[in-house]
Amino acid sequence: MFLDRFIHPSLKNNYDTLYKARVLKSILFIFIAILSIVNFWLLTSDNVSSVGKPFALTICLSMQLLYGFALLLVRLRGAYQTGAHLTVIMTFMGVTGGMYLSGGALYAPATSMNILPIIMAFVLISKSAGLIWTLLTLCVHVSFILLQNMGFVFPQMLSTETYMIQHLTHWLVIYSSLIGLMFVFNSLNSRLKHERDDERKKFQHLASHDPLTNLANRLQFDERLEAAIERSDLLNKNTALLYIDLDGFKPINDTYGHDAGDLVLKEVGVRLTQNLRHKDTVARLGGDEFGIILEDIHHTKSLDDIANKVITAIEQPISFLTDKPQVTASIGIALYPLHTKNKNQLMKCADHAMYIAKKNRLRYQLYTEDLEPVSTDTETPLLPV
Repeated sequence: MFLDRFIHPSLKNNYDTLYKARVLKSILFIFIAILSIVNFWLLTSDNVSSVGKPFALTICLSMQLLYGFALLLVRLRGAYQTGAHLTVIMTFMGVTGGMYLSGGALYAPATSMNILPIIMAFVLISKSAGLIWTLLTLCVHVSFILLQNMGFVFPQMLSTETYMIQHLTHWLVIYSSLIGLMFVFNSLNSRLKHERDDERKKFQHLASHDPLTNLANRLQFDERLEAAIERSDLLNKNTALLYIDLDGFKPINDTYGHDAGDLVLKEVGVRLTQNLRHKDTVARLGGDEFGIILEDIHHTKSLDDIANKVITAIEQPISFLTDKPQVTASIGIALYPLHTKNKNQLMKCADHAMYIAKKNRLRYQLYTEDLEPVSTDTETPLLPV
């Protein structure tokens, strides 16, 4: 965002502070621009008294300088609170000085600007600061009115011939400032919402994906398996569950280190994803174990083809390691609802089939009823293949 270029990096670590810093920067840029126009008008206009012009220029230039100083504080030092307080104080003093030098609270065009320091205190600092500045502004305003009622004559540095234009100009500045601030608020709110939505999506992704391989993690794998089973029941189709355990992975870890092992896991994840359909789910279940959910399986022969394709993909040499070591895989396969109609039991069947494949040095093993028994927590019987 453009405004972030003018904000110290230390302020970008907190959304609320960053949001307020952006608003402060917007206000300062708007006010400096307005004061530049006013200064130009004061220098070139003949409608300001020769006595009042130096005072008006002094007030406007002082405000510009301190607004610029506040910009530097936020940009170079990250001193947001100091910049915010300085902005509110300078606005209050400028408005009060304008009221004093142009006829007092009852007549001064600057009286309409009393609302600005109050709004800024509420928005830039805090609710309590806004209430304090409201009370202070009210006290000054009422005091000026009481002094005028008691006969005190405030100096009038403006030309009476253009008094109406002066009032209209000040109100125009107020309206322009408020409209500009509303546009700023709307833009920043949209930006803030977008950033928070991105952050929420990021955390949701981290909660459901393995941080190393960016595959689904066990939590999402369980959720997708349950959803796949529901679709199988609804559409009367089969769902296959594959458990994969890598062989030869530990020597890579021991020889090349864990960084190399991480690269191998990432590469395996990429190969599995590239060799399966988009609707299939590939997950890293932990360590060097992966899981695959295959939907719409029409016959067990297709599982042979898929298992061989997966094994061939995994067995390709790891080209980015020096000696191009090779890992292989042992795969256990279970089919829903052919082997069981229970999700937990299906996972145990696939896990047990993988154990048998690894034990007997098989490439893959489809679960069958005559494999060694699987311990069950339910009374759901296994169906014959």
